[in-house]
Amino acid sequence: MPRRTVCISHATGAEGETVGRAVAQRLGLRYVDEEIIEQAAEEADLDPAFVASAERRKGFDGPREDVLRVPVTASPETRARRVAAVGDLDEQKAAAVVADEDAARAAYLKRFYSVEREAPTHYDVVVNTDTVPPEKAVELVVLAAS
Repeated sequence: MPRRTVCISHATGAEGETVGRAVAQRLGLRYVDEEIIEQAAEEADLDPAFVASAERRKGFDGPREDVLRVPVTASPETRARRVAAVGDLDEQKAAAVVADEDAARAAYLKRFYSVEREAPTHYDVVVNTDTVPPEKAVELVVLAAS
């Protein structure tokens, strides 16, 4: 059964947005990010924080046949180098950004999904851009979604 929805989560600096946009294009899907919450709030005349809160209360690890869940990740060192290059930061500051973002992600998963530690088994396919370049990651995700 082809997947109608591909959910790509990504660690800061892992190039997940690049992968997500390309996957959406290849599969003929619409790419959405945080703007989906803003649009839903606007259409329902609700506060975006309320809509975001409702979205976060949904199950993290409930299996769905029509959804492919993919985290795009890389080592903290690789991600820090990428953040440094894009943000014109030195690597020490970039490493701090990555560490802060990772801590915020862990806190988010714990608070809204009661996930003590994120695991590969929470997902269908895991992509590590330390070893798989974004263009190959796109091919893998498209194949998995087919």
